[in-house]
Amino acid sequence: MYLKCILYLLLLALPLSGYATNYYISSSGSDANNGLSLLTPWQSISRLNSIRFSAGDSILFKGGATFTGNLYFHQGNIDTSGTSSTPIIITSWGTGKAVIAADTSYGLYAHNIGGIEVRSLAFTGSGYAQNKDHGILFYNDLPGDVKLQHVYIDDVEVQGFMKAGISIGSNNGNSGFSDVRITRAIVHDIGSEGINSWGQFNQQKQGYSHQNIYVGNCHVYRVFGLPLPDNHSGSGIVISDVDTATIEHCVVHTSGMNNLHCGGPVGIWAWDANKVTIQFNEVYNMSAGRGCDGGGFDLDGGITNSVMQYNYSHDNDGPGYLVAQFEWARPMVNNVVRYNISENDGRKNNYKGITLWVADKNNNGGNQDLLVYNNTIYADRRFAPTGGGLRIMSANHRNISFHNNIFYTVNGAALIEATDTTNQLAFSNNFFYSHNSEPLIQWGDTVFTSLVAFKENYKLMPNEEEMVVLTADPGLKEPGNGKTLGYPLDLAKLTAYRLEPHSPLIDKGVNLQDTLPVSPATHDFFKNPLAQGEQPDIGAAEYTEPIIYQSLLYYTLKMDGTKRSNIKPGLRVNIVLKEDQRSGELTEGYVDKILTNSPAHPHGIKVRLETGEVGRVKEILEEE
Repeated sequence: MYLKCILYLLLLALPLSGYATNYYISSSGSDANNGLSLLTPWQSISRLNSIRFSAGDSILFKGGATFTGNLYFHQGNIDTSGTSSTPIIITSWGTGKAVIAADTSYGLYAHNIGGIEVRSLAFTGSGYAQNKDHGILFYNDLPGDVKLQHVYIDDVEVQGFMKAGISIGSNNGNSGFSDVRITRAIVHDIGSEGINSWGQFNQQKQGYSHQNIYVGNCHVYRVFGLPLPDNHSGSGIVISDVDTATIEHCVVHTSGMNNLHCGGPVGIWAWDANKVTIQFNEVYNMSAGRGCDGGGFDLDGGITNSVMQYNYSHDNDGPGYLVAQFEWARPMVNNVVRYNISENDGRKNNYKGITLWVADKNNNGGNQDLLVYNNTIYADRRFAPTGGGLRIMSANHRNISFHNNIFYTVNGAALIEATDTTNQLAFSNNFFYSHNSEPLIQWGDTVFTSLVAFKENYKLMPNEEEMVVLTADPGLKEPGNGKTLGYPLDLAKLTAYRLEPHSPLIDKGVNLQDTLPVSPATHDFFKNPLAQGEQPDIGAAEYTEPIIYQSLLYYTLKMDGTKRSNIKPGLRVNIVLKEDQRSGELTEGYVDKILTNSPAHPHGIKVRLETGEVGRVKEILEEE
């Protein structure tokens, strides 16, 4: 075994043959070496920057060591660009991450170059107040709408830079980058923005600079913002000028403190983009600084065919979920906000859990065709003094629908506040509940303290039944006690906002499957499955039955009652009748007919017993 280890180390020490080359850099090396093995490493970044690289090459810094300087890759030092199969890799070797100490400049700058992977490195600037650049910047200004392929950034830590921690940028028509992945990045103590993408903006532009950007499992915090009176600053993750992107499993918090601009920082957001999915993220403690916003999540100007889903926003200055169309943006149409949770957002500036806004001129049609459904919004005025359920801040909202949402306010927080009453809005199967105070709705200049009076005056809710329940407790677990989950994120650890067995919201939603502009949701916030074609619950959580075991004359088969394939006429079952849903009382009998068409239903397959009684199967009983 000892001889095998020696042989392995000797093989590593030898330069590799073939087209690809490994270059080694160590603080104990020498720039007089050839840099081609562990035994003959270079010492400095300046020596590295003098080399011409080719596809498949690897640049390996000694782990745990610090290297002063700035990595610069450009067409002058790249003979052949890397590809997805033969990328140029920049990483650490040995134990720990190598540190690139960039001082007042950039950590890594790749100009008009793709096919690069940056892995397992730390980039440190001189501090966001002293540094003048980005941590990692990929920038394309080639003519001819060129998309440079394959930029992967994984397992990096970036701190102490003035501009963005990680930036994907372009400024020449639709030239940009495609196949970009930013994963497991820890970005903190930054000036302007944590992670971003951007391009050459023009309201008349056709197409996008970037394609297929993925940001996942990242942690962004203490993005302080810069005191700029004419631009927002301090956002965590913001992508723009991209066609198809996903941001997921990320945590952003404690940012935006130095912002001055009204139209300011947001934790995670997208603008001027198409087909963006923002999901499975947590944002908290975002600040508006001395400006505005400071919210959790945002679909903003010129966004189309995009969705915010399965996110957790709490304790932010601004709205939990903002949909906004700014002046001179491209058209904004066909977006969805669903299965999200907001707790005590809107700490200042009169924002609510969900907030909509459109500029009053040059808005390119305003906010069109927005669907907001199955979200849970909670606001306690003690902790979010200006917070509440829903705020409509402007006119120019067209074909906006709200379905199956929970708006739960405490201690006088407003359920709805609409500055303009001329918008095209539709409400159905939403649950409005105000605890410890009368319901508060401000609709234009009129204030309502009764949902019935509001409905009768404005006809926004089609009928009394579709308003569901006005005053009864919604039966949520631990409302107001969501707490911080943190990084790495596991949303399943959130115990609050699930439905109790007695909740009046079970099976009270409206089925939207045939009306969606995007693919239907297949599960709720907690990843409980949704039965397609069936009536869902109201809110972000779909109720699931606890597993019950019975050991007297009969025993229960685990979860069988939720699968249609396990239910057959003549089978002995326990069902819960609709009138017994709150109490959970079971009725025993034999199945006469199966009424559920879908292959599964999380609340149990609906059947008719031989006695004529109808309910959902909770237990399948077999004789011992």
